[in-house]
Amino acid sequence: MTGTTRVRPEIALERLAELGVRQDPTAFAVDGTVPSVALAVSSPEAVAEALALCSAADLAVIPWGGGGQMGLGNLPERYDVALDVRGLSQIVQYEPADLTIAVQAGRTLADLERDLAANGQMLPIDAAEPERVTVGGLVATGLGCPRRFGHGSLRDLIIGITVALPDGTLAKGGGIVVKNVSGYDMMRLHFGALGSLGVIVQANFKLLPAPEAQRTLLLGFSAVAEAAEAALTLRGSQLAPTALVVLEPETTRRIGLEASGWVLAARCEGPEAAVIRQADRLRDTAGAFAREAQVLDAAETLMFWRALQGALDARPQTDRLRGRIGELPTRLAGLAQRLTSDLGSALAGLVLDYGSGLAYVTVSGTVELLRSAWSTLAQLGYHATMLAGPTDSKMGTDVFGRHPDGVTVMRRLKETFDPQRVLNRGRFIAHL
Repeated sequence: MTGTTRVRPEIALERLAELGVRQDPTAFAVDGTVPSVALAVSSPEAVAEALALCSAADLAVIPWGGGGQMGLGNLPERYDVALDVRGLSQIVQYEPADLTIAVQAGRTLADLERDLAANGQMLPIDAAEPERVTVGGLVATGLGCPRRFGHGSLRDLIIGITVALPDGTLAKGGGIVVKNVSGYDMMRLHFGALGSLGVIVQANFKLLPAPEAQRTLLLGFSAVAEAAEAALTLRGSQLAPTALVVLEPETTRRIGLEASGWVLAARCEGPEAAVIRQADRLRDTAGAFAREAQVLDAAETLMFWRALQGALDARPQTDRLRGRIGELPTRLAGLAQRLTSDLGSALAGLVLDYGSGLAYVTVSGTVELLRSAWSTLAQLGYHATMLAGPTDSKMGTDVFGRHPDGVTVMRRLKETFDPQRVLNRGRFIAHL
């Protein structure tokens, strides 16, 4: 359904039922707001048709995947329809010999991992809940993981995308061939845009060979300055860990590590013999001032990084606030010292990602304390984002922090792709 013919909202809601299966709206609440209708669809065409109907009836839509990262985003200005795309879960095309795959947006990361593992391949993405996280959600939120240091961002692995637009059309960019550069801007346009410009229904990726073996080196330090010096030493070396983080004591306890103090974690991936040598050399290079050292095997490595991802994601929070701050790796230790001093006992978690130059901060306390903490966090580093927080902590602020210079361009893109403001009304940066 395309065009500008107006439709009364009550008529549009009735017609929506013909495009999918009604769900319980209370299961799709976003920041305490429950939609009038929740609809599960199972084809890209149904997504496009539903958006066109909602546009014609001035109904506000929030796309829904696994729901595990719905803490990210400003408070919805309005929320009429939840559009559940988990029914779009098919592999459209898979070419193992070419290391490429096209997959619908509703397929979970766990299912995709099993698909790829059968051919010794992977997407280098970790998630705390891989059975829940969907491909479309990963692309729409743009949330990464520490493996970005060794393998690059998920954005760099996208070679094609299909998006349902509010006018009822399906737009495609890129392809299934790695060298195809057509649609380059479109893929980056929708990566991390929170589904505010279109609903992602398919993404195409170039894949990587899965590592033969994995190890994780854990080094314990008495102070953040020592852990930071070791991390910077490894970051500047030729030893090439694929992830490099420093964890404060509360975080190590929460993810179940039997360690005290500040912990540096370095991930090694590759052939078995090379990984063993790499872990030994990393320990020799950075462990001079460590008071304890431990090497996790492959199974323990997977469990550790999955558990850690739970301290980095945007799952909804009712009594905590989680922020992400971008900062130069050389300044992360100073940032950590300031946070531990300013937040005191309210600091419930801190992870310094030395590979990406990011600090993940979790704060607990009253709403007043969380609002005050966000005011502080929003001014730190080069940029700051509230990944999740109680509804009251989001009121009167922009969870995406200081507006970038390009926010005017973003406004024009919103006006071009979604002039009726059908998608995620008010939730993206600058409340677009």
